[in-house]
Amino acid sequence: MSFLNFLPLETSRLRIRQYQGTDLEPTRRMSQDPELRKWLLSGVYSDKEHEEYVKVSSTSDTKDFVVEEKATGLVMGEMTFHRWEVQRTWEMGWLILPEFQGKGYASEAAKSLLKVGFEQMELHRIVAMAHPENSASWRLMEKIGMRKEGAYLQSIPRPDSTWWDGVSYAILASEYKAQTKNQ
Repeated sequence: MSFLNFLPLETSRLRIRQYQGTDLEPTRRMSQDPELRKWLLSGVYSDKEHEEYVKVSSTSDTKDFVVEEKATGLVMGEMTFHRWEVQRTWEMGWLILPEFQGKGYASEAAKSLLKVGFEQMELHRIVAMAHPENSASWRLMEKIGMRKEGAYLQSIPRPDSTWWDGVSYAILASEYKAQTKNQ
């Protein structure tokens, strides 16, 4: 079953939906802000790269989804959610515009993906990766119940021939069920 079948996905404050052609301007800053993209291997996109990104993200091959404020339709960021290397395992990630950071939006969106992933898609495991220096990201992983599985030295090759370190987090369906049962 495709994740697209569950979209739009709504929480109390957010809507997660597929990109549309009309998202070119509302999402441009997410693709071109150097501070926001400093943790992303793809780096800052040119106008042409951003246009292609929105085009691809509007198809069924997408891995990235718009996060918007439900009440206003204002774009706040994006969530990544896609099949990972083995069956019934998916990877998630997030990118939230600075003015919306620190307000619980990323964790609200991530929790909604965990819920759909485990309760409706019957996934076995969901993973997330971050840079060790990106403490906001790995703290979010811990907040939503993921546990650190490993730290990897020089594991992510960069276009400039240098290497990034990485940390990986994951949560199993059984762990998710135990956590939600206790809430």
